[in-house]
Amino acid sequence: MSTKGTHIPDWLQVPFAGITPAPSQTKGQDLFPTGNWRAIRPVYRDKMPPCNNACGTNEKIQGYLDLVKRGKYLDAYALIKEDMPFPSVTGRVCYHPCEQACNRGQYDEAISIRAVERFLGDLGQALPKDVVSPGPPNGKKVAVVGSGPAGHSAAYQLARLGYEVTVLEKSAKAGGLNRGGIPDWVLPKDVLDREIERLQELGVTIRTNTEVGKDVTWDDLKTQYDACVLAVGLTEPNSVRAEGEDKEGVLYGLPFLRDIGMGASTVKLGPRVAVIGGGNTAIDCAREALRQGAEEVTMITIENGTHEMPAVPEDLHDMLEEGVDLMHGLAMTAVLGNGKVDALQLHPARFTGAINASPIAVDRDTPPAKLPVDNVVIAVGQHAAIAWLPDEFKNERGTIKIDRFGRLGDTMFFAAGDIVQAGTGRPLMVVNAVGDGKRVAFNLDKAVRDEPQYERMAAGDVITDLNRMNMTYFPHFPRVRQEMLEPSTRKRTQDEVILAFSEEQAQEEANRCFSCGTCNACDNCYLVCPEPCIVRLDRSNGLYKILVDYCKGCRVCIEECPTGCLEGVPELDFDTGVVRMDTAFAITQGLHGRQAAELKAVPDRTKEI
Repeated sequence: MSTKGTHIPDWLQVPFAGITPAPSQTKGQDLFPTGNWRAIRPVYRDKMPPCNNACGTNEKIQGYLDLVKRGKYLDAYALIKEDMPFPSVTGRVCYHPCEQACNRGQYDEAISIRAVERFLGDLGQALPKDVVSPGPPNGKKVAVVGSGPAGHSAAYQLARLGYEVTVLEKSAKAGGLNRGGIPDWVLPKDVLDREIERLQELGVTIRTNTEVGKDVTWDDLKTQYDACVLAVGLTEPNSVRAEGEDKEGVLYGLPFLRDIGMGASTVKLGPRVAVIGGGNTAIDCAREALRQGAEEVTMITIENGTHEMPAVPEDLHDMLEEGVDLMHGLAMTAVLGNGKVDALQLHPARFTGAINASPIAVDRDTPPAKLPVDNVVIAVGQHAAIAWLPDEFKNERGTIKIDRFGRLGDTMFFAAGDIVQAGTGRPLMVVNAVGDGKRVAFNLDKAVRDEPQYERMAAGDVITDLNRMNMTYFPHFPRVRQEMLEPSTRKRTQDEVILAFSEEQAQEEANRCFSCGTCNACDNCYLVCPEPCIVRLDRSNGLYKILVDYCKGCRVCIEECPTGCLEGVPELDFDTGVVRMDTAFAITQGLHGRQAAELKAVPDRTKEI
């Protein structure tokens, strides 16, 4: 558009529609911002990455992966510690639901998030002083019953909120399930001990050999503390109710692992061991039996195949590599032997309802099989020991009755972890227990301060569709593999089986992250904008800004955003700032407020020709 040869009065000398004002024409820039004709406005709107959403404690996984890829390891460790008190533990033992949700798994292979978490956790363990500190004392005392994952997490967050926290643990050593249910070759005890030291450095007092209902009563908890968190876990093993189950040589999964973990085991296994069960604890028992001297280990499951087993696939794979045999579709109906087990009676069986759940139908019309064994380890789940709890707070599942905030009625008692999650359908995982402990800690704090409590809400926009991102920018890269000890070596040692990432491996794996739906400071929008209308002071996540007065809505930045954090919103969706005009010189108020007022006054002004 040209204005050559056209006389324009001084009082109307502003740029015409479509002409970008010169920088000196400040009045013209104000009157005719070039974004007047935009129909679509680009908006930065971070979505929820699926890994963050799937994590039981909602760790900011995308955030710390992004920091690791930029070499900011201490920042990444500090970020993970907001939600996870012991990343060196979960980096080894977590069943990583985040990886199952990872969008990269649809593209090539999921990111090895657990391995990066372990890298950060081990970095934190090496620090002379942790990055977290206790909050200013608020004069309130809280008891936490149980020092497992949920209790540890609740105590950690409460100490950071300024509470005087005392952990009551009935065992001789703190750690709960982390110590008594997870073998050394998965979680070395010196790693766990260091995390417990970190908890004590926050000012948390841990009283071991202290059992509620025996050494401390319910009334003691009510009168001596301002509030209490019950995180007692599921400590008693389930029976299979088989004939002869009381014979010598019959062991139970959790006590078997717990005694070894506590250094109190006196069990001497024979050469032939059977393990009853198909879950993760059963797998740990089978692999531990090899390390305790068994020569032949057989796992017996109701499930009809490995595809039905609830165990984590890679743990199942590692167990089979170590030489454990599997027998499917069978139930142990009797333990045979004269006072001591020497064989098992097995009948065909199947689940009649949901897989991995009761009831079980046993075909007793078929002649039973007989399996010679020297020991049998029964690992078919655990239940709670809460005889000390008032009946009004027990439910039909044999666990603790709570409201949606984790609270027991109108008391100042809260409960967290497996003791409330059992039977709800939620997987009983360390990370879920940690998340439960964290949320209960914050709700307890709100209850003490008489504020509305927090209910866990579903994420609004979890980005799970790769079409919402620009996959052109993501080459295919294989997952970085964690090295392992050879099967022939590892099945006879308590040394850690899975080895740690190096710094280079951790950074390489973090670089595979798509940053799904979240700005990762790639600079694409900044570079491709043709005006340019995108500014930033620093190249950092979320610090980009769109100059909407000059944005034409060309969508180039939206299309070229790799992560999907930029989206186009119809201009009329906005009630502030620049909104869409019908014509360049529209004077109707509300279409473009700044320009309309000036143009409406033009006919009334004195003309000087």
